[in-house]
Amino acid sequence: MQALWVIAALAGAANAQHKGDVPPALVWDQLKGTCPASLDWASLLGKVVVVSLSPGDVFQDDSDDWKQASQAFQDEPVQFIQVVAGSEFLLDQALEQTGFHGCVLLDSDLTNYKNFKLPMFQRTVVVDQSGLIEGYARGGPDEDAMKNAVRALLDNQPDTWLDQTPPQPQRQPDPAAGVDLMPSYKVDISPAARNEFPALGQGGSDTYITKNQPLKLIILDLWNTPMARIAFPEKLDEGKYDVTVHIPVADREQLLQMVREAVEKYFGLSVEKEERMQRVYRLTSSGRPTSQLQPAKDDDKEMRGGGLDSMIGTVQEMEDIASEFEGLLEVPVIDETGLQGNYNYSASSKLPRPEASFDMAHQLGLELTEAERPIETLVVRKVQ
Repeated sequence: MQALWVIAALAGAANAQHKGDVPPALVWDQLKGTCPASLDWASLLGKVVVVSLSPGDVFQDDSDDWKQASQAFQDEPVQFIQVVAGSEFLLDQALEQTGFHGCVLLDSDLTNYKNFKLPMFQRTVVVDQSGLIEGYARGGPDEDAMKNAVRALLDNQPDTWLDQTPPQPQRQPDPAAGVDLMPSYKVDISPAARNEFPALGQGGSDTYITKNQPLKLIILDLWNTPMARIAFPEKLDEGKYDVTVHIPVADREQLLQMVREAVEKYFGLSVEKEERMQRVYRLTSSGRPTSQLQPAKDDDKEMRGGGLDSMIGTVQEMEDIASEFEGLLEVPVIDETGLQGNYNYSASSKLPRPEASFDMAHQLGLELTEAERPIETLVVRKVQ
């Protein structure tokens, strides 16, 4: 582990926390991108330094935000330093996809969070031209509070945009708040209130809570079946509903079966699994090596995410990657790659759907080929 050692006069500053204090030395496992020749606070005097800390994995959107923030102060005495943790594979993919060449410090042990004594979610620390902490922004480097604070420092204007000490975490809304169910075997189903905070399938082995959800998603959750493998009737109730139950025993499977039966009865449905011949896509390997699909390392952590034009994950089997394509194509995707083990992957495309999926498969050294296969399908029928 290397350290940004400061001059002796700044020793003992590792516990600095308030506005006007000397920031602690930064530490890292690896440096990424392009950093100044020297990064100690003495060598950075005369610059406004923006230190953004993120404890989780880095994705393309994060790197895009960093790039936009740094471009906003191009050719001005401002130094951006991104301190990140998480998967090195995902970080490298994000930097490559966005072409970000700024200074990135990989801190896998979150030592900088401990030294700055920050809560465990992204914070931005602004250090003024004299090497003292100016304050803390709640969000990332692209947030207005941070940009306005930097501009105020460059213009020698009073700053009112930053917190003088690290802001405390905000509690997230609890979708189950106010739900105080007495244990029973009665499943409550009712139309959702307008603007009610949504929740889907929350609870443990004795409680099921769904709030403000359409019937299609309720069925998807209760029968644990991808949308592409569910056959719905032509006309299905399009309202949003609450479904709640709290049983006096801890038996998740009994709980879910009760809720399934109650949903079928309430909405007048029959839900059964049948094998049907369906149009599918076969996922196969092209045999072409690519840096965007790599075997996972032993110490990598499992995750996956993405959007309509991107997909990214670590420690995923080929079957999991096939399910990602299935969600994008809305057609069953069958893994026929023959590849075993866990993989890290990252791909994005600017092409329209569904061409974007074929493009991303190609980037991963994979191919999607249309075919027909017998597929176990969840068939939803009206019986009333």
